Amino acid sequence: MKNKRKEGSKNSVLKICLVFLIIIFMIFIIARYLTDEEFRNAFDTYILKKELVEENLGTIEVDSDTNPYVYAYDRYITVLTKNKLTEYTSDGSIYASLDVNISVPLVKSNNNYLVIAEKNGSKVYLISNANILWQTDIEGNISRVSVNKNGYVSLVVTNSIYKSVIFVFDASGKELFRRYLSTNYAICTAVSSNNKNLAIGEVDYSGTVIKSYVSMISVTLAQSDPENSILYTYESENGEIITNINFENKDSAVCMFNTYIQKVSMQDDERVYDINDNDLFTDIHSVDSVAIIHKQSSGLFSYQYEMNIKSVSSKAENLYILNNDIPKEMIVNDNIICLNFGNEVQFVSTNGWLIKKYNSYKEVTNVIVGSSIAGIVYKDRIEIIDI
Repeated sequence: MKNKRKEGSKNSVLKICLVFLIIIFMIFIIARYLTDEEFRNAFDTYILKKELVEENLGTIEVDSDTNPYVYAYDRYITVLTKNKLTEYTSDGSIYASLDVNISVPLVKSNNNYLVIAEKNGSKVYLISNANILWQTDIEGNISRVSVNKNGYVSLVVTNSIYKSVIFVFDASGKELFRRYLSTNYAICTAVSSNNKNLAIGEVDYSGTVIKSYVSMISVTLAQSDPENSILYTYESENGEIITNINFENKDSAVCMFNTYIQKVSMQDDERVYDINDNDLFTDIHSVDSVAIIHKQSSGLFSYQYEMNIKSVSSKAENLYILNNDIPKEMIVNDNIICLNFGNEVQFVSTNGWLIKKYNSYKEVTNVIVGSSIAGIVYKDRIEIIDI
């Protein structure tokens, strides 16, 4: 009996030691993965299989002579050419073909929705899951489009009477209201995730000093009591021009200006980030984060590059090291950050982890990113990546 107890005790000790060794080994692997670039690249390539090459992917053939416009949304790659919008799945198969009378498109996507309008024209379409949900003609010339995750569309339109007119539609195509700006130009708009608020980024060029404003408008009051529909107005610092708006949640909008990023809400305003000369790319189109690529001195006349991903709500920061490589462009969609280095494309999550890496034998022309799909665009084809 005592021998059995001793043997059981030894087994328990061995199990504890084994678990302890496994934990130490995992800590060592994680620490080296985070700090050793060569080890991380090898681990991603051979263990996690994150590295992709063009021969192993689904492909869409395109004719560059037809001047195709290529976009991604939801789980589809779309190609617009000769007033025909063709949707493809991840294996390169045609999923749907839609008649869309657009020559030069303005496009935005969000979740399952794609809004497409004629640039400086009047036509606009809302598309979801291979269907045209609605289409209409607008009075004036469309200069900006936006859609939220529920299919609410906002448009910035110019005409001969007002500086800007903002149209807002629900997902069924019902026009909810229009807002007329007689003194300021609307630069960007966004509808909140609960469909209750509209944020308008405006610029006033009439004074000696340029001013930008962010108006938070109640969608309900804009329909029933437009004179009292403005819930809050944020005024920028002197000389600042607003460039983009993205709702962080139902109440707060993240707004990007020339030299800073500001969180604007009816409760309080908060500086998120001050843009400086070392920042190469900044983007606010993630759900809850801003992404900044900046350079740091690593010696005399030498620099290293890194991407800082900062949560707007929690203030947590994640770092993704680029070392000596400078991307040609950064594209952000939802929680995916795409870095195009020319012959290599990296897809990174907002927690700072590499999702997938694509290597090419020749220069990548363009990259498009949807919520769960991406396309590597060349002159004659599109390589498709599931994310």
